[in-house]
Amino acid sequence: MFFLIFYSKADTFIILNGFHTSLLTIIFQIITFCGDGLFIIIVFTIIMISFKKHRDLGVVLLISYLSSGLLSQVIKQFVTSPRPSVYFESLHYAYYLDTFSNCRIGFRSFPSGHTASAFAMVTVLTSYLKKRHVWALCLLFAVAIGYSRIYLAHHFLIDVMVGAIIGVLLGTLSILWFKKKRFKIKKIVKQFQIAIHNSKTQHKPNINGSY
Repeated sequence: MFFLIFYSKADTFIILNGFHTSLLTIIFQIITFCGDGLFIIIVFTIIMISFKKHRDLGVVLLISYLSSGLLSQVIKQFVTSPRPSVYFESLHYAYYLDTFSNCRIGFRSFPSGHTASAFAMVTVLTSYLKKRHVWALCLLFAVAIGYSRIYLAHHFLIDVMVGAIIGVLLGTLSILWFKKKRFKIKKIVKQFQIAIHNSKTQHKPNINGSY
C-alpha cells in the first residue's frame, strides 16, 4: 500500500525489480509455478489419493481455486490493463528487463490469477493447520508467488495485491460454503465412489479370464 500511495505504477515496478540475476530468475520461475492451476490440481490429486482422512481439505482447495480463478478471469474481461512490457513500450519508456523476453504480453494484466490462486490455497491450508509458525510460512510462500509475478514481468504490484485480496476472500468463502454444504457434498462423493466400485465389479474377469 505504501508503494501504491507514494509511487506511480511504473516507478513501483522498477523499484521492485531493482535486483535481477540469472539464479533468481530460475528460482522465481519455479516459485511462480506454484500459483499455476496445474500445481493446485496436483496438490488436490495427492491429497485425495494419499491422504484419505483429509479429503475435505482437497475438496475445499479445488473449490477455492476454481472460484478465485473464475472471478479473476471475469474481471480481466472487463478491465483493460496492459502487461508491464506492453505498458513500458506504449509509453516509449527506456526501461528493459531480461525477463521481458519471456513475459506475457497483452491487455489482461489485472488482476493476477496466479496470486489469487496462491492466496486462496494458503487461506484454505491455514484453516486446517493450527500452528502459527506454519501460518507464517504459508503467508511467506504466497507472498513469494505474488512477487514472482512482478519479478518475471507478468504483472504490476496493483495486479498482485488485488489478486491476493481475491484469493483470501474466495478462500474464506469456500471454507464457509463447504462447512454449510458438507453433508450433501459427502453424500455425492460417496455415491460417486459406489458407482465407480460397481463399474469395476461388473467388468471384473471370471476364472476363465474372459468377461
